[in-house]
Amino acid sequence: MKLKSELGIVLGVILGTALCLLSIQPAQAATKYTVVSENWRIFTPICFRAKYPNKKVALWNKKHTKRYGYLTDRPNTTFSRTSIAVLKHGNTKAVYYYVNAGGTKKHPKSTQGYIWRGYLTKGLAMDELKRRYVPIELFYNNADYANYIKYSKSQKVTKALVKALPNMKLNLDLTNIAAYKVAETMSDEDPSLPDVKSGSLKTKNYTHITYFPKVTAYLKKSNNVATVTRVKKVKNILAKDYGLTPAKLKRLKNYQIGLYIAENTTGNKVKDNAPLTIKFYAFAIAQRVK
Repeated sequence: MKLKSELGIVLGVILGTALCLLSIQPAQAATKYTVVSENWRIFTPICFRAKYPNKKVALWNKKHTKRYGYLTDRPNTTFSRTSIAVLKHGNTKAVYYYVNAGGTKKHPKSTQGYIWRGYLTKGLAMDELKRRYVPIELFYNNADYANYIKYSKSQKVTKALVKALPNMKLNLDLTNIAAYKVAETMSDEDPSLPDVKSGSLKTKNYTHITYFPKVTAYLKKSNNVATVTRVKKVKNILAKDYGLTPAKLKRLKNYQIGLYIAENTTGNKVKDNAPLTIKFYAFAIAQRVK
């Protein structure tokens, strides 16, 4: 009798569990992802990278039924956002981005999909920061711009010039101001200037803004000259034409640098001096007041 009683209990538990699972399945089926709204009218691609590069986060199709890949597959990849969607799951609504990235040697096919925006952070990943040329409008913070100067092979002269200006830090906002106000283009055939973010052009945050057209004019004609020679010449111009001797530069307090140099973008001397090659030069210093 005891055995039958125990067997009855076990069968009851199994049956109860089965009934419970059956009752749960319809509830799960009823909580699919649905699209509340989606906006594809994003004219300027905005760049993002993984906020948690080592976390296995999937990129999904719109209904959240198929995975297209994981951020951990491409931890050093910059993704472009092409749409913003609000997806609903059960009673919860969340903002998702549709992002994509081009193919690479390791990942020949492009990677795209929907991902919750909390898994991304605005900015560039190392695949872009190492490029020879990144348009200035793609930078969103000082750290990304500083890393581009550090890692890009085309930025040796920029790095050397920043080092030659003591007690001053490179600033992206001031760089945008300099590029907007006095950028010098290399090509007479293509006089267009770099696009900049209008929101960063806050000159009221600075005083004593000084631009250096004689420096940019020299940089414009010397892109094949050795970096050491160019930096020495720039220091001479600053001292002779603008009164910024090494001693004067050391006395400046709370000054920042705006410096944008786009040249040697292909690493090929012939191509880099072609008529329509992308080349821009902008240089300014200013005292930060806010």
